Amino acid sequence: MMNTVTASIDIDALQHNFAVVRRHAPQSKIIAVLKANAYGHGLLPVAHALAQADAYAVARVEEALVLRANAITKPILVLGGFFSAEALPLLAKHELQTTLHTWEQLALLEQASLPAPIKVWLKLDTGMNRLGLRAEELPAFIERLSHCRNVVQPFHLMTHFSQSDEQDTQATQLQIEEFNRLSAHLPGERAMANSAGILAWPASRSDWIRP
Repeated sequence: MMNTVTASIDIDALQHNFAVVRRHAPQSKIIAVLKANAYGHGLLPVAHALAQADAYAVARVEEALVLRANAITKPILVLGGFFSAEALPLLAKHELQTTLHTWEQLALLEQASLPAPIKVWLKLDTGMNRLGLRAEELPAFIERLSHCRNVVQPFHLMTHFSQSDEQDTQATQLQIEEFNRLSAHLPGERAMANSAGILAWPASRSDWIRP
């Protein structure tokens, strides 16, 4: 007989962790990140357990649609963004927010015919070197994004840390400074801190945080 493994999810522990986050960053709004089936904890049970969050984030549009189909009306951010023109009407119809990190995505937004504009989070590459716009690209990109009729203005801004769980390096501090420099003249709301950033780097706790 094959042995099976069972994972027991402690909802009380999740809610305790949420309260810890709230205590660390009482002035920030919280995006509870539920990607990959809430990291294996169960998308819907965790969403309901963290009902005090100000918004949710998922990796893919399909995950967001599951939340909407189950009567969850809070703001939902699709961290992975979109990769086809067909996804844009779904984002608009279900009032889903999206990250934006490529010129191709910008072009799709400009060309789309949508029932309503979409809330967008422009992702800046401040040192992760994975996704996001680099400093030299920003002026031209922002010029077009600011005039895109399919984008709610002002758009928001975000970045992602590469080493926020390592307190013996200045990498995160440099990323915070770079993000603040690049976004200083822009009006939208900001999000920097992931879980480690929330706990270890107080300067990263901006308008929104993403535990």
